[in-house]
Amino acid sequence: MEQGTASSHDLRLAIDREVELVSSAIDLVATGGAPSATIAGLRLAAPVLEIVTPGARARGVRVEPLWGPDETTCDVRVSWIGPA
Repeated sequence: MEQGTASSHDLRLAIDREVELVSSAIDLVATGGAPSATIAGLRLAAPVLEIVTPGARARGVRVEPLWGPDETTCDVRVSWIGPA
């Protein structure tokens, strides 16, 4: 049982870490620090995108997944689209 709990905890930490990376890029673009940004090599892109996309849209930012050929990792492009 403890091994499953540790795995769930580790997964949550990994998702949180990737959410923080993408959220930082969203902040950078939304505040005008850069017109776009790319985060490379995310392993948990699907749940991360579900978490960050609504907030990004509200800030006038597009979050676009760029899946690798084997779809095990994903780059994410963050770009300015204008006021929501």
